[in-house]
Amino acid sequence: MRADETNMGGPDRAFLETATDMVAGLHSPDPLRYTSAFDVFCKNYWKPAYVYIRSAWAKGNEDAKDLTQAFFLWLSENDALKKFEPDRGSLRRYLRVLLRSFVGHREDALGRLKRGGASTLLSLDAGPAEFDAILSDPRSTDPEAAYDRAWRSTVILQAIGRLSRRCATEGRIDSYRLFENYDLMPEAVRPTYKDLAARYRVEEAEVKKRLLAMREELRAEIHAELTRCGVGDGDIDCEWSFIFESWGGSRAEPAREVP
Repeated sequence: MRADETNMGGPDRAFLETATDMVAGLHSPDPLRYTSAFDVFCKNYWKPAYVYIRSAWAKGNEDAKDLTQAFFLWLSENDALKKFEPDRGSLRRYLRVLLRSFVGHREDALGRLKRGGASTLLSLDAGPAEFDAILSDPRSTDPEAAYDRAWRSTVILQAIGRLSRRCATEGRIDSYRLFENYDLMPEAVRPTYKDLAARYRVEEAEVKKRLLAMREELRAEIHAELTRCGVGDGDIDCEWSFIFESWGGSRAEPAREVP
């Protein structure tokens, strides 16, 4: 699969912040509240669903986009999401089960989609670069592993984006750039504290101080993203561990320079 094959979604479309409690809304008998929650749910989870469908059924980009639309149409027409119980596991894992169940319904759902059943479920106006992080792994033969990577990448990238924008708004973009140029760089090309101190005209102790602060802020943003995507209090620790154990030790415990 190539990252330049799709135009589905849009910048900052995944994991949108909303005043609606998504999970509660999906259980609501109020049609307006349910529709609002379902819209947020679609924006939050279409990327992992798309990656799963494309990997599981070896579909090209356009077919995978159609099937992703059909999957969300199928969900909108049954009560599967109303059956989700946060106390029994995360929405990420529950949706993965629903994707497996969809295989027996995909042709019917695709037929209804092509007859105009869900023309506004998902927006298809993203640029192709958005998919670099979730479709670039050539080993994506396991649909569940691909799904989990897509979900994890979306959470992390959205958290990093929010941190960047907040630092820019608050006049702290240099601190973010310092963090970006160290913690977010591959180890092989990562500069030293001394290099960063010279580049940003600060003492090495200040470099360390800013990196620690940015790491804590990023952790807070990731926690907030988990809440936005429907992770309940009872499952937050599990999903938190999943993100960091899979992201890599250098991210779970941010890089430290050996003296």
